[in-house]
Amino acid sequence: MAKLLTLLFTLLLVNPFSQAMTGIFWQPQNRDMQINDAHWQSLMNALHQQDFDTLVVQWTRYGDAFTQPQERTNLIHRAEAAKRAGLKVIVGLNADPDFFHHQKQSPAALENYFNHLRAADIQQAQRWMSQAGFQPDGWYISAEIDDLNWRDVSVRAPLLKWLKDSRQMLQAVADKPVYISSFFAGNMSPDGYRQLLSEMHDAGVKVWVQDGSGVGKLTAAQRERYLTASAGCQNVTPASGIVYELFVAGKGKTFSARPKSPAEIATLMAKHSSCGKDSLYFSLRYLPAAQGIMEYN
Repeated sequence: MAKLLTLLFTLLLVNPFSQAMTGIFWQPQNRDMQINDAHWQSLMNALHQQDFDTLVVQWTRYGDAFTQPQERTNLIHRAEAAKRAGLKVIVGLNADPDFFHHQKQSPAALENYFNHLRAADIQQAQRWMSQAGFQPDGWYISAEIDDLNWRDVSVRAPLLKWLKDSRQMLQAVADKPVYISSFFAGNMSPDGYRQLLSEMHDAGVKVWVQDGSGVGKLTAAQRERYLTASAGCQNVTPASGIVYELFVAGKGKTFSARPKSPAEIATLMAKHSSCGKDSLYFSLRYLPAAQGIMEYN
Protein backbone atom coordinates (compact mmCIF):
# COMPACT_ATOMS: atom_id res chain seq x y z
CA MET A 1 0.00 0.00 0.00
CA ALA A 2 2.81 2.40 0.87
CA LYS A 3 4.45 1.78 -2.49
CA LEU A 4 1.14 2.38 -4.26
CA LEU A 5 0.64 5.70 -2.47
CA THR A 6 4.18 6.73 -3.34
CA LEU A 7 3.56 5.90 -6.99
CA LEU A 8 0.31 7.88 -7.06
CA PHE A 9 2.01 10.87 -5.45
CA THR A 10 4.80 10.71 -8.03
CA LEU A 11 2.28 10.61 -10.86
CA LEU A 12 0.61 13.71 -9.47
CA LEU A 13 3.94 15.50 -9.42
CA VAL A 14 4.61 14.74 -13.07
CA ASN A 15 1.05 15.43 -14.19
CA PRO A 16 1.50 17.57 -17.33
CA PHE A 17 -1.31 19.89 -16.23
CA SER A 18 0.74 20.82 -13.16
CA GLN A 19 3.50 22.07 -15.46
CA ALA A 20 1.36 24.72 -17.16
CA MET A 21 2.99 28.12 -17.33
CA THR A 22 1.66 31.34 -15.82
CA GLY A 23 3.63 34.00 -17.65
CA ILE A 24 3.66 37.73 -18.27
CA PHE A 25 4.91 39.37 -21.45
CA TRP A 26 7.37 42.20 -21.25
CA GLN A 27 7.62 44.22 -24.46
CA PRO A 28 10.92 46.06 -23.93
CA GLN A 29 11.07 49.74 -24.81
CA ASN A 30 14.05 52.04 -24.51
CA ARG A 31 12.32 54.05 -21.78
CA ASP A 32 12.15 50.91 -19.63
CA MET A 33 15.93 51.06 -19.34
CA GLN A 34 15.55 54.20 -17.22
CA ILE A 35 13.91 52.22 -14.41
CA ASN A 36 16.44 51.88 -11.62
CA ASP A 37 17.64 48.43 -10.64
CA ALA A 38 15.97 48.43 -7.22
CA HIS A 39 12.53 49.25 -8.66
CA TRP A 40 12.90 46.65 -11.39
CA GLN A 41 13.94 43.97 -8.92
CA SER A 42 11.01 44.91 -6.70
CA LEU A 43 8.66 44.51 -9.67
CA MET A 44 10.09 41.09 -10.52
CA ASN A 45 9.68 40.01 -6.90
CA ALA A 46 6.08 41.21 -6.96
CA LEU A 47 5.40 39.09 -10.06
CA HIS A 48 6.65 36.00 -8.27
CA GLN A 49 4.54 36.81 -5.22
CA GLN A 50 1.48 37.13 -7.49
CA ASP A 51 2.05 33.55 -8.72
CA PHE A 52 3.65 34.33 -12.04
CA ASP A 53 6.37 31.82 -12.80
CA THR A 54 7.66 33.10 -16.15
CA LEU A 55 8.71 36.37 -17.77
CA VAL A 56 8.44 36.33 -21.57
CA VAL A 57 10.76 38.95 -23.08
CA GLN A 58 8.92 39.62 -26.33
CA TRP A 59 12.03 40.68 -28.21
CA THR A 60 15.69 41.44 -27.61
CA ARG A 61 15.98 43.40 -30.83
CA TYR A 62 13.30 45.52 -32.50
CA GLY A 63 14.49 47.00 -35.78
CA ASP A 64 17.51 49.06 -34.74
CA ALA A 65 16.52 49.15 -31.07
CA PHE A 66 18.66 47.20 -28.58
CA THR A 67 21.50 46.74 -31.04
CA GLN A 68 24.12 48.68 -29.08
CA PRO A 69 26.29 46.83 -26.54
CA GLN A 70 25.00 48.82 -23.55
CA GLU A 71 21.39 48.28 -24.62
CA ARG A 72 21.96 44.53 -24.85
CA THR A 73 23.67 44.54 -21.46
CA ASN A 74 20.71 46.35 -19.92
CA LEU A 75 18.31 43.72 -21.27
CA ILE A 76 20.45 40.93 -19.89
CA HIS A 77 20.52 42.58 -16.46
CA ARG A 78 16.71 42.84 -16.55
CA ALA A 79 16.43 39.14 -17.36
CA GLU A 80 18.89 38.22 -14.62
CA ALA A 81 16.79 40.15 -12.11
CA ALA A 82 13.77 38.07 -13.12
CA LYS A 83 15.79 34.91 -12.51
CA ARG A 84 16.82 36.16 -9.07
CA ALA A 85 13.14 36.64 -8.26
CA GLY A 86 12.51 32.98 -9.01
CA LEU A 87 11.02 33.46 -12.49
CA LYS A 88 11.83 31.49 -15.60
CA VAL A 89 12.75 33.63 -18.59
CA ILE A 90 11.76 32.97 -22.19
CA VAL A 91 13.96 35.01 -24.50
CA GLY A 92 12.36 36.68 -27.50
CA LEU A 93 14.60 37.26 -30.48
CA ASN A 94 14.57 39.60 -33.47
CA ALA A 95 11.40 41.57 -34.26
CA ASP A 96 11.02 43.16 -37.68
CA PRO A 97 8.62 46.16 -37.58
CA ASP A 98 7.78 45.47 -41.25
CA PHE A 99 6.90 41.79 -40.79
CA PHE A 100 3.30 42.09 -41.99
CA HIS A 101 4.28 44.19 -45.00
CA HIS A 102 6.75 41.53 -46.18
CA GLN A 103 4.05 38.84 -46.20
CA LYS A 104 2.63 40.37 -49.38
CA GLN A 105 5.63 39.14 -51.40
CA SER A 106 5.77 36.29 -53.91
CA PRO A 107 6.44 32.80 -52.48
CA ALA A 108 10.09 32.89 -53.60
CA ALA A 109 10.69 36.34 -52.13
CA LEU A 110 8.86 35.31 -48.96
CA GLU A 111 11.10 32.27 -48.55
CA ASN A 112 14.18 34.49 -48.84
CA TYR A 113 12.70 36.86 -46.29
CA PHE A 114 12.05 34.02 -43.84
CA ASN A 115 15.65 32.87 -44.31
CA HIS A 116 16.76 36.36 -43.31
CA LEU A 117 14.50 36.32 -40.25
CA ARG A 118 15.79 32.94 -39.17
CA ALA A 119 19.42 34.05 -39.50
CA ALA A 120 18.69 37.14 -37.39
CA ASP A 121 16.98 35.02 -34.72
CA ILE A 122 19.86 32.56 -34.56
CA GLN A 123 22.32 35.44 -34.25
CA GLN A 124 20.33 36.86 -31.33
CA ALA A 125 20.17 33.48 -29.61
CA GLN A 126 23.90 32.88 -30.03
CA ARG A 127 24.71 36.37 -28.77
CA TRP A 128 22.71 35.81 -25.58
CA MET A 129 24.31 32.46 -24.97
CA SER A 130 27.88 33.57 -25.66
CA GLN A 131 27.98 37.10 -24.29
CA ALA A 132 25.79 36.67 -21.28
CA GLY A 133 26.28 33.04 -20.37
CA PHE A 134 22.55 33.29 -19.80
CA GLN A 135 20.48 30.11 -19.85
CA PRO A 136 17.01 30.76 -21.29
CA ASP A 137 14.03 28.61 -20.37
CA GLY A 138 12.67 28.90 -23.88
CA TRP A 139 12.95 30.82 -27.14
CA TYR A 140 10.22 33.12 -28.45
CA ILE A 141 9.91 33.93 -32.14
CA SER A 142 8.72 37.53 -32.06
CA ALA A 143 6.72 37.46 -35.30
CA GLU A 144 2.95 37.01 -34.86
CA ILE A 145 0.91 34.81 -37.17
CA ASP A 146 -2.48 36.20 -38.20
CA ASP A 147 -5.58 34.63 -39.73
CA LEU A 148 -5.60 36.85 -42.83
CA ASN A 149 -2.36 36.30 -44.73
CA TRP A 150 -2.38 32.52 -44.21
CA ARG A 151 -6.00 31.70 -45.01
CA ASP A 152 -5.09 29.78 -48.16
CA VAL A 153 -3.51 26.39 -47.37
CA SER A 154 -1.51 26.56 -50.62
CA VAL A 155 0.56 29.57 -49.50
CA ARG A 156 1.66 28.17 -46.11
CA ALA A 157 4.64 26.10 -47.23
CA PRO A 158 7.25 28.89 -46.72
CA LEU A 159 5.75 29.72 -43.31
CA LEU A 160 5.80 26.13 -42.07
CA LYS A 161 9.30 25.47 -43.41
CA TRP A 162 10.53 28.62 -41.67
CA LEU A 163 9.00 27.55 -38.37
CA LYS A 164 10.36 24.00 -38.58
CA ASP A 165 13.88 25.09 -39.55
CA SER A 166 13.91 27.89 -36.97
CA ARG A 167 12.86 25.51 -34.22
CA GLN A 168 15.58 23.01 -35.13
CA MET A 169 18.32 25.64 -35.34
CA LEU A 170 17.30 27.43 -32.14
CA GLN A 171 17.26 24.15 -30.24
CA ALA A 172 20.77 23.50 -31.56
CA VAL A 173 21.84 26.72 -29.79
CA ALA A 174 20.05 25.71 -26.58
CA ASP A 175 17.68 22.76 -26.40
CA LYS A 176 14.66 24.62 -25.06
CA PRO A 177 11.02 24.88 -26.23
CA VAL A 178 10.32 27.33 -29.04
CA TYR A 179 7.19 29.49 -28.81
CA ILE A 180 5.30 31.83 -31.11
CA SER A 181 1.96 33.61 -30.81
CA SER A 182 -0.97 33.98 -33.17
CA PHE A 183 -4.10 36.10 -33.34
CA PHE A 184 -7.46 35.95 -35.09
CA ALA A 185 -9.80 38.67 -36.32
CA GLY A 186 -12.57 36.72 -38.01
CA ASN A 187 -10.77 36.25 -41.34
CA MET A 188 -10.99 32.45 -41.13
CA SER A 189 -13.59 30.16 -39.66
CA PRO A 190 -12.78 28.79 -36.17
CA ASP A 191 -12.15 25.35 -37.70
CA GLY A 192 -9.96 26.82 -40.41
CA TYR A 193 -7.96 28.72 -37.81
CA ARG A 194 -7.61 25.54 -35.78
CA GLN A 195 -6.17 23.81 -38.86
CA LEU A 196 -3.60 26.58 -39.35
CA LEU A 197 -2.48 26.22 -35.73
CA SER A 198 -2.34 22.44 -36.10
CA GLU A 199 0.07 22.79 -39.01
CA MET A 200 2.22 25.20 -36.99
CA HIS A 201 2.15 22.77 -34.04
CA ASP A 202 3.26 19.95 -36.37
CA ALA A 203 6.27 22.10 -37.30
CA GLY A 204 7.39 21.67 -33.69
CA VAL A 205 6.66 25.11 -32.25
CA LYS A 206 4.38 25.82 -29.30
CA VAL A 207 1.64 28.28 -30.27
CA TRP A 208 0.00 30.74 -27.88
CA VAL A 209 -3.30 32.26 -29.04
CA GLN A 210 -4.09 35.87 -28.19
CA ASP A 211 -7.60 36.17 -26.77
CA GLY A 212 -8.40 39.42 -28.62
CA SER A 213 -10.32 40.92 -25.70
CA GLY A 214 -8.20 44.07 -25.59
CA VAL A 215 -8.24 44.72 -29.32
CA GLY A 216 -12.00 44.23 -29.37
CA LYS A 217 -12.47 43.40 -33.06
CA LEU A 218 -14.88 40.54 -32.29
CA THR A 219 -17.64 40.05 -29.75
CA ALA A 220 -17.04 37.92 -26.67
CA ALA A 221 -19.16 35.12 -28.15
CA GLN A 222 -17.23 35.18 -31.42
CA ARG A 223 -13.89 35.14 -29.63
CA GLU A 224 -14.98 32.22 -27.48
CA ARG A 225 -15.70 30.12 -30.57
CA TYR A 226 -12.14 30.64 -31.81
CA LEU A 227 -10.60 29.98 -28.41
CA THR A 228 -12.67 26.83 -27.91
CA ALA A 229 -11.66 25.50 -31.33
CA SER A 230 -7.95 26.23 -30.92
CA ALA A 231 -7.31 25.96 -27.17
CA GLY A 232 -10.32 24.25 -25.65
CA CYS A 233 -10.63 20.86 -23.96
CA GLN A 234 -12.60 18.92 -26.54
CA ASN A 235 -10.54 16.29 -28.37
CA VAL A 236 -7.01 17.62 -28.95
CA THR A 237 -6.56 21.32 -29.62
CA PRO A 238 -3.31 22.60 -31.12
CA ALA A 239 -2.62 25.73 -29.06
CA SER A 240 -0.29 25.43 -26.07
CA GLY A 241 -1.95 28.31 -24.24
CA ILE A 242 -3.89 31.55 -24.30
CA VAL A 243 -2.58 35.12 -24.04
CA TYR A 244 -5.06 37.20 -22.05
CA GLU A 245 -4.96 40.88 -22.98
CA LEU A 246 -4.84 43.24 -19.99
CA PHE A 247 -5.39 46.39 -22.06
CA VAL A 248 -8.13 48.21 -23.92
CA ALA A 249 -7.00 49.48 -27.30
CA GLY A 250 -7.71 53.06 -28.31
CA LYS A 251 -9.32 54.05 -31.58
CA GLY A 252 -7.36 55.16 -34.61
CA LYS A 253 -4.71 53.69 -36.90
CA THR A 254 -1.85 54.31 -34.48
CA PHE A 255 -1.92 51.78 -31.65
CA SER A 256 -2.61 53.15 -28.21
CA ALA A 257 -3.94 51.40 -25.12
CA ARG A 258 -4.80 51.79 -21.48
CA PRO A 259 -5.01 49.12 -18.77
CA LYS A 260 -8.30 47.40 -18.09
CA SER A 261 -9.82 48.19 -14.73
CA PRO A 262 -8.25 46.52 -11.67
CA ALA A 263 -11.41 44.40 -11.30
CA GLU A 264 -11.23 43.20 -14.92
CA ILE A 265 -7.54 42.39 -14.55
CA ALA A 266 -8.20 40.49 -11.32
CA THR A 267 -10.88 38.45 -13.11
CA LEU A 268 -8.48 37.60 -15.93
CA MET A 269 -5.74 36.71 -13.47
CA ALA A 270 -8.09 34.23 -11.80
CA LYS A 271 -8.90 32.68 -15.17
CA HIS A 272 -6.73 29.92 -16.58
CA SER A 273 -6.57 28.21 -19.93
CA SER A 274 -8.53 25.00 -20.27
CA CYS A 275 -6.99 21.60 -19.66
CA GLY A 276 -3.85 22.87 -18.01
CA LYS A 277 -2.67 24.88 -20.99
CA ASP A 278 -0.33 27.84 -20.47
CA SER A 279 -1.82 31.12 -19.25
CA LEU A 280 -0.01 34.22 -20.48
CA TYR A 281 -0.85 37.86 -19.88
CA PHE A 282 -0.08 40.88 -22.04
CA SER A 283 1.55 42.81 -20.79
CA LEU A 284 3.71 43.79 -17.84
CA ARG A 285 3.20 47.53 -18.20
CA TYR A 286 -0.59 47.21 -17.75
CA LEU A 287 -0.38 45.31 -14.46
CA PRO A 288 -1.37 47.26 -11.31
CA ALA A 289 1.97 46.15 -9.79
CA ALA A 290 3.80 48.11 -12.51
CA GLN A 291 2.03 51.41 -11.85
CA GLY A 292 4.50 54.06 -10.81
CA ILE A 293 7.37 51.98 -12.18
CA MET A 294 6.55 51.52 -15.89
CA GLU A 295 4.73 53.85 -18.26
CA TYR A 296 2.02 52.41 -20.49
CA ASN A 297 1.44 55.33 -22.87
